[in-house]
Amino acid sequence: FFLCENILSLYPTSFLDVLPTMMLISLITLSLLSVPSPIVAFVPRPTNQMIMIRTTTVRLFSTRARAPSVSRVSDELLQMFNTQITNELEASQLYLAASIWCDKDDLVGMAAYMRNEATEERGHALAFIDFANKRNMAIKLEDVKAPKADWENVEEIWQDVVASEQENTEALLALGDVSASCKDHALTTFLQPYHTEQVNSEDSLSTILSKVTDENRTPGLIRQLDHELGQEAGSHVA
Repeated sequence: FFLCENILSLYPTSFLDVLPTMMLISLITLSLLSVPSPIVAFVPRPTNQMIMIRTTTVRLFSTRARAPSVSRVSDELLQMFNTQITNELEASQLYLAASIWCDKDDLVGMAAYMRNEATEERGHALAFIDFANKRNMAIKLEDVKAPKADWENVEEIWQDVVASEQENTEALLALGDVSASCKDHALTTFLQPYHTEQVNSEDSLSTILSKVTDENRTPGLIRQLDHELGQEAGSHVA
């Protein structure tokens, strides 16, 4: 209302005489808040003469962006979340080591399958990190232990892979339980697809392990299974 004060000082009249003018200037000022350049407005005097008033934009609201708030999670939940990232990376390393072993034994289909699984597990870890960054969670990467590299036979490999997935399932369920108890609905929703995926993974791997175990009763089954897994992984296995 600084415009009204200028008018009153320039043209002393009664308050009722200038009240319509004050209301008009107020409306003009509010409608021009976003205009960066000076504005020229014409306001009628009670004597029907015109005066020219130079105005500038008044900023009523701050445009400063609000910094994102730090996600408030319990220390226990944050630690478990960090550990789950490590679990996913360690699972990726195990699959990669298994892929290397299978490739050396000319099980190229299994090698391709294991390589795909290694990439998928690493993708899980990155997805966890992305989720944490969006919520401004304090992520600290932990040491990733080296996986087993030597196996006596292919059956041992699949046994270790199944055991790894089972351990990962338990860790994800424990993280989900703590998330639910903390009423962290965003994290609980984020974890749900991983719970479902673990059910499917364990089922698929258990089936493969059963077929590998039956090799003693059905000679040649390993090579046939290797071919099938290669096709599933998108590898061109002869």
